[in-house]
Amino acid sequence: MFKKILLATSLAISSSFATLNFFPVGKAHQGQVDLVSVYVWNDDFSTLLFPLSVKYNVIDNFELSLQKIGYVAWSEPKDCEDLPQGCPESSGFTAMTVGARYQFMPTQPFTPIFAGAVDVYIPLSDKDVNNGYDPFGFYGALQYIQIFSRELIFGSELGMKWLFEDECKERGVDVKKEEGVQMTAKGELDYSFTAIRVTTWVGIEFNKKFTEDKLNGEDNGGDESQIDFRVGASYKFSPMFMLKLNFAYSKGDLDGDHKTVNSIFSVMF
Repeated sequence: MFKKILLATSLAISSSFATLNFFPVGKAHQGQVDLVSVYVWNDDFSTLLFPLSVKYNVIDNFELSLQKIGYVAWSEPKDCEDLPQGCPESSGFTAMTVGARYQFMPTQPFTPIFAGAVDVYIPLSDKDVNNGYDPFGFYGALQYIQIFSRELIFGSELGMKWLFEDECKERGVDVKKEEGVQMTAKGELDYSFTAIRVTTWVGIEFNKKFTEDKLNGEDNGGDESQIDFRVGASYKFSPMFMLKLNFAYSKGDLDGDHKTVNSIFSVMF
């Protein structure tokens, strides 16, 4: 289960897509910085990390981003100080993701909006954070957004993730690991109370392995799946500053059962 919590770190950072990537791309030369704290826990383990994400619209409807650059404060068993071996060395910096999104349709109410997204996972994490497993990989997705009114917006995404083979340790032995291709399907509904500058949302995410993992070139299982339920709210202090809070409940054998609390302070420019 400890491995599952480590793997859940990447999922936890993404939190709700109200944080970064699932609304219309917008006009040229607009940008946003998200300062995030993420706490993940279950009955046995807990993780605290502080990721940073930045996005910028180079031209109308085209966005570039740096995502999930951050620091893991800990990722360890609860009450590990009472264990004979003590607490593991699990703090350090996490890798970043380089992303791009292009919106195909103009932004206007009552008209479907489609966008394409590509993320590239750059292997830069400290070995203490992920037991040496830090693969290079890609994620590609198609997004559908519907603006029903000034207050109500729906967003969704269907994507596929592919990670390359990477060396790591399994039970203290050096192995070559390659994860199976994974599908992601997400949906979220947001409602804004414009008079008080508050937005609330509910969302769901489903992840499923399509092909088997491999260890040293041999099949090693790969039928895992995960489902996450999310609720959140944000308050916009001004056109430049916003605070968001998000809770997620995750269940499955892909990342393990766990809960997540995110707080995000956003600066728009």
